[in-house]
Amino acid sequence: MESVRTALSLLELVAEHGEVGVSELARQSGEPKTTVQRNLVTLHEAGWLRPVQKGSRRNWAVSSKILTVASHVEPVADLRPLALPVMEDLRQKTAETIHLMQRDGKEVVLIERLDSPQALRTVRAIGLRAPLHVASNGKAVLANLEPDQIEDYLSEELVAWTPSSHTDPARLRRHLKLVQKQGYAFNDGELDRDVRAIAAPVFDPNAVPIAALSISCPATRFPKSKIETYGRLVKDAAATITRSIASGA
Repeated sequence: MESVRTALSLLELVAEHGEVGVSELARQSGEPKTTVQRNLVTLHEAGWLRPVQKGSRRNWAVSSKILTVASHVEPVADLRPLALPVMEDLRQKTAETIHLMQRDGKEVVLIERLDSPQALRTVRAIGLRAPLHVASNGKAVLANLEPDQIEDYLSEELVAWTPSSHTDPARLRRHLKLVQKQGYAFNDGELDRDVRAIAAPVFDPNAVPIAALSISCPATRFPKSKIETYGRLVKDAAATITRSIASGA
């Protein structure tokens, strides 16, 4: 698995440079030149890279194969411009912080945030990453993955971020079924102590969950009596973004 990661990292570096030699790749990757050279040859044999001769020196560039693969990828609209008007509307309705987190493998990443106008509010940095099972956004995504993907996730260690985090696979499995049925995920201090949040999934045109929208605030302002109301609001907002993605608006 480590060799695969190394090869993919080198492929990304070559793509970033456009054309680059072994010495520079070794310097940037921190790998020995022999390891870099071996991986470059393997990528070349697989059709991903092509050699570019510069006098006596050989550089490397990506091949057209990457364009062939890219042509089969379903384009997904940039989420932030589509989501911002919806997020602003949701912030005005709740006066709370609104988060948009995008799935990246077995994590979600915060890509946009609109802060609550209130002095006491939740503040998270753009780029924050969290495992799917500890964030409301992550649970909203996880609950809507294919069953085998869910089981694959549950088969790994569920690390706790707070004492309230789900760490028991059976309990989390039951919770995810409820999330899928309701259409939203409630988080009660599982990511941050004394913070409650509620999130709903955003889907791509193939009905794959790619992100989630959430309302987040101090637990003191989010009694459980608000769950149904906030759940409906965030679910409707996420559905609006999903429709915008589908229409390409």
